[in-house]
Amino acid sequence: MNSVNRIAIIDQMILEQPDLRDLLELRKMILQAQKSIRETSTKGTTINWDDQSIIEGFKRKAQTSKMPLISSISTSTFDVDKLLQMCEQIVNVLIKKEVGKEELIMFIGELKCGKLKLSELIDAAIREDADFYEKLNGRFGVKASLLLFIVDMLIQPCLEEIAKKTGSSFLNEWRKSSCPVCGRRPVVAWIKEHKRYLACTLCGAEYLADLFLCVNCGNIDPPTLRFLTPNNYPAFRVDFCDKCKHYVKVIYKDRIRTPIPKGLEDIMTVNLDFIAEKVGLIRV
Repeated sequence: MNSVNRIAIIDQMILEQPDLRDLLELRKMILQAQKSIRETSTKGTTINWDDQSIIEGFKRKAQTSKMPLISSISTSTFDVDKLLQMCEQIVNVLIKKEVGKEELIMFIGELKCGKLKLSELIDAAIREDADFYEKLNGRFGVKASLLLFIVDMLIQPCLEEIAKKTGSSFLNEWRKSSCPVCGRRPVVAWIKEHKRYLACTLCGAEYLADLFLCVNCGNIDPPTLRFLTPNNYPAFRVDFCDKCKHYVKVIYKDRIRTPIPKGLEDIMTVNLDFIAEKVGLIRV
């Protein structure tokens, strides 16, 4: 689905879900900032993703190393100049939404003048190097999670393209909780035909996972893997682990009245986050 169609869907959902307006509008503005990259075949890299042999090579490496597909990409293949332009647009979106100001201005300023290397941020995001982003937090006063979000949005078009071109057989044979494409731990799952599919809201990959598996700590002990079904939300539940207290939001495919577009699962289930936090559960 192209950016124009995604934006049109979000506009409709804003009308239908006015209580989610702020979150949906932010997602819309991010999509608009990503538009120029999404419309290219390289998706912010120097790789032509129409060459299916590249994906096949990534899959062979992943099967051997048990590492996600993104680990096969060298940061040198990202078009840093184009991504820097998009980064500035995303930062401007966040400032407009009053998500920081002076701190983000300093951050983008150091990126533009070269004091901070965007390639290093991308590399740390791919490796999920939390310490790297915590150091940047101390340097700029910007939360590590926000900085990682910005960089994730830069590489998202590339990740989505990889996920789109990766066959379902590879995804469903992964059998791990972390995403087979980008390595992130999912916060949402779907129940389809009595099977649980984890959904990565960063790259869009959906992959089969055991019904009894904590995506945070890997616990597979059924008595300690529980769920709660909130009142008035029969199409949803919260799966949680008694050992680590982390949770995943679950959507029943055959029970929802209005389809939830790919990539918006987390936003459209935000009420489940409030419910989970009230009983002391922790978001993955």
